Amino acid sequence: MKSTKVKTVKVMTGTDIPLSSPSHPYAMAVQVKRVLDRIAHSSESEFEYACNVPAGIKVFEKYGRGILGLNILFHINGVKAKYSDVVADMERANNYIDKLTNADNEDN
Repeated sequence: MKSTKVKTVKVMTGTDIPLSSPSHPYAMAVQVKRVLDRIAHSSESEFEYACNVPAGIKVFEKYGRGILGLNILFHINGVKAKYSDVVADMERANNYIDKLTNADNEDN
C-alpha cells in the first residue's frame, strides 16, 4: 500500500496581510475550495496561503481539514493560532462597527 504524506497548509491571516483576492466572500470560498482541491492532488506536502476573508477561513477549516484531511495551520500576523482565534480576530471588525455606531459614542 502506498503511504500518503499529510499535507500541511499554513494559512496566514491578520492585519499584516495587506490584501486577499478575491474579496467577495462567495468568490473567496470558491477560490479556496479550488486551491485545496489542487493541494490534495499535488505531489508537494507544504503550502502557504494568505486569506483575510472569513468565508475563506471557514473553507480551510471545514473543507480542507474536515473533508480533505489536510493539516491546516492558522497564523495571525505570523503567530500560530487556532481556528477559533482567527474567527475572534476577524470579529474585531464587527466590534469596532458596534462601538463606532453606538449612540453613546462621543467620537461620532
